[in-house]
Amino acid sequence: MLKLAFTPRWIGGLLAVLALVTGFVLLSSWQLGASTQGRISADPAKDVVRPYSQILEPGGYLDASEVDTVVEATGSYVSGSSYLVENKLHNGTQGFWVVSLFEPVDTDTVTTSFGNSPRGIGVARAWTPVAEIPAEPEGEITIAGRIVGNDPPINSNLIATDGAEDLKVIGSANSSYLTNWWNAPLFNGILAVDSESLGDTPLTEQGTIEPTATLLEQGENLLPINAQQVTDETVDWLNIFYAVEWIVFAGFALYLWWRLLKDAVEKHKDPALYFEYEGEYWVDEATGKPYYYDPADNAYYFFDEVAPSPAHQGKP
Repeated sequence: MLKLAFTPRWIGGLLAVLALVTGFVLLSSWQLGASTQGRISADPAKDVVRPYSQILEPGGYLDASEVDTVVEATGSYVSGSSYLVENKLHNGTQGFWVVSLFEPVDTDTVTTSFGNSPRGIGVARAWTPVAEIPAEPEGEITIAGRIVGNDPPINSNLIATDGAEDLKVIGSANSSYLTNWWNAPLFNGILAVDSESLGDTPLTEQGTIEPTATLLEQGENLLPINAQQVTDETVDWLNIFYAVEWIVFAGFALYLWWRLLKDAVEKHKDPALYFEYEGEYWVDEATGKPYYYDPADNAYYFFDEVAPSPAHQGKP
């Protein structure tokens, strides 16, 4: 078999098959890469506290590299600005986010139709299980937490109960939505607070927020949101299937070349197995090639010929 395999015809065929196999393997590799392309892993660097101004820019937008970053800001809450955002879970319990307007001390001033206003941050101060808005902490404080993406802007579906007609409940925490409610310019994104302090933010040696950090008025009805980085470790199994399919195609191409070679060797060893007519065949002493007599043409043929061989006219 090796002797026949190293002839120019079969080497050329093998090279063509290998080129085809290479293409199939590359396609399989591409499908494997595509199966995990949408995965999102947690970035420890985003947990390190940094000034809000490094992430939130006036008039800017948040991209994937900035969302979920932990920041801190020093300033004050605007009294009476709080709203409740419904349908927010905390450890599996349904409740509300308390969203308030926070004005950093080092923010810029924006001129609007309502006059000059400091640019604020939409802050999710806490989670609460009850439909009650707590008063905002007074004075200058430092807040720290994770920047989260905006919710889709939707209206609240909360049905007002007796005595709750004046309760301010909205359907989403969205800076574009809130800027209209507050008539105030805002940075893009929502800051979900994990720490409120009258001094510096309590930090670990790694620069992350201390697990023991609290809100100023924390209680059973007012808890930190503890927003986590959004991750996605799933794979696309359809792409995995396609990757395996291309490998199967590559294996079949190699098998087909080997099978054709094997059939050629067997035909060379015992051509009678492939002889379509009754009768004998002979082996040419000069070439070692078998030939047969075709009574229809009254001529002799080599098994791999399609025309009579003049050299064997009149043979046996």
